[in-house]
Amino acid sequence: MSNATHITHPIILSYLEGFSHKYEISATESRDQHSLFEKYINDLVLNIYGNDPNALYEDMDTGSSFGIDGVAIFVADKLVTSIEDVDEIIEDLKKFEVSFFFTQSKTTQKFNRQEVNDFFSGVRRFFNFEKCEINELEGFWEVAKYIYTKVSKFKKSPELNLVFASLAPKDIDLNDIHMEATVEQNLLDLNDLNLFSKISSPQFWGVKQIMDLQNKANSDLEISINMTKSPVAYPKDPTKKIKNGYFGLIKLADFVNILTDEVSGKRILRKGIFDDNIRYYLGAKEKVEVNHTMKEQLMGDSKHLFGVLNNGITIISDEVNLNSEELTLVNYQIVNGCQTSNVIFEVLDKINIDEDIYIPARFIATNDEETKNAIIRATNSQTALKPEQLAALSPIQKALEEYYTIKRKAKEFDLYYERRTEQYRDESIQKTKIITIPSQIKATSALFLDLPHEVSGQYGKVEKKTRGMLFDEESDLSFLNVYYVSGLAWYKVERFVQNNKKKYIRARWHIIMVLKYILCKDNQIDLRINKNANTNSQVIEKALLDEEESSKYIMDAISLINDALTQNGEKIEEVLQDRKLFERKDTTSILVNYLNKNLNEPKKMPENV
Repeated sequence: MSNATHITHPIILSYLEGFSHKYEISATESRDQHSLFEKYINDLVLNIYGNDPNALYEDMDTGSSFGIDGVAIFVADKLVTSIEDVDEIIEDLKKFEVSFFFTQSKTTQKFNRQEVNDFFSGVRRFFNFEKCEINELEGFWEVAKYIYTKVSKFKKSPELNLVFASLAPKDIDLNDIHMEATVEQNLLDLNDLNLFSKISSPQFWGVKQIMDLQNKANSDLEISINMTKSPVAYPKDPTKKIKNGYFGLIKLADFVNILTDEVSGKRILRKGIFDDNIRYYLGAKEKVEVNHTMKEQLMGDSKHLFGVLNNGITIISDEVNLNSEELTLVNYQIVNGCQTSNVIFEVLDKINIDEDIYIPARFIATNDEETKNAIIRATNSQTALKPEQLAALSPIQKALEEYYTIKRKAKEFDLYYERRTEQYRDESIQKTKIITIPSQIKATSALFLDLPHEVSGQYGKVEKKTRGMLFDEESDLSFLNVYYVSGLAWYKVERFVQNNKKKYIRARWHIIMVLKYILCKDNQIDLRINKNANTNSQVIEKALLDEEESSKYIMDAISLINDALTQNGEKIEEVLQDRKLFERKDTTSILVNYLNKNLNEPKKMPENV
């Protein structure tokens, strides 16, 4: 719950200012420093512990919930916010893992025992699946309850992770008998639920811990490892697209350091080290037996043969520098060997990583995108990758990235198209201005295909729904502006709603759709990516680039949504309480029918289009 507060610590203040800038949070919103601190901590948790590039701090928001300021539920490393998300992720998985994260953030300069107790109490009440005890958490609660109906597919029972943050200058005093008793008794109570395979030691973050984690989250992805077995250098590339490359054997302990980082005594997967599109494949049914065999081998008597019987790892890096026996990687990604990596990570706590086990590995330094794509395709040629996994490698994605760059250089608007996960990691770009492939698909589907109800949730689900409608390699190269304007509309509506009309957050895809009906002629709306859509995109673009006009059109769209959904005398506040309202096709149909009946008169068109 937000309280009037004034944070004085200069370093924490600088973090909050950077966070506000990164997500373009308005000055008005930022004045509530307690609420801003809650959002910042949730974002930090996702950056440190999460491995889902599409997860946002808004997904963790709990409103005015008792004792809990953030909830994140990860299924197979993907953040889920609905039952549909869960089904989409586990559909092709024989077994999966689940992790729960709960946060509580306080701007007081101490760890208050009652507040700590309230946090534990809120978490314990959350897992009462007979009834939802905390109304503000009902959406999260429904997802959690549903997950436990899939217990037969668990690799192991879910893990529970707890983070309590404050602005305390000193560490929590667990030697205080009262605080120690509070923490221990609450952990016992949670253990007694018999719902978790592991309850990680609660994390109590004060100023020092927050500073350490902030630095870790924003540091370059760089690591040095020992190559005691001398690597072999690849021949020089005459085209200079590949800077250099090496092939050799790395010790298991060194690979674990490439694969993981240590946070508060816990080994976690490094963020961004897997090409996101390839990484979706981990755990697929047809690979479960292979993974099981590798696991048995790694834990058995023939562990020394693990590397001999393994195809190895391929790592692409911006830089690969070899100095004697020390090899340094800068901004690297594992593009082949995801199964091996997954198996090793799963058994970390069951094996001795310092044993004499070696893994074959290729290290390739290149900044050339086409070369990276060729390596990814070649090294994964025996893996039946899905269409959504290969999306980033297609020519039209490269064309879109270049088109966004052209628009940006023409000073029309600063938007960046991200084909590869963490592509702009080292650049000072506001996260809100980065359009990912999933957000591009969602925005274009909402604006030009009238599918705003289909685009909530996981990327894989949305890609399936729109497959064949978007990214046509033959025709759509002529209509790149359709995609760009969809990204622009997403940005404009997202920022407006986040900073001015938060109660319409679930309606933002429908707002995007309504903009087209307000601005474009009826006879040119045919719900395909074609010449008409391209013409409409120019009209919409002109309107959205005018800051004052775009805000007016967005407000007009919200008003039309209100009118359409209250035709029978309902109150809009009550209508918006329905969490599933904007996920239903009926809602879109009602809205489109209303727009067709009430927007027949000529529309006000932007000039000079």
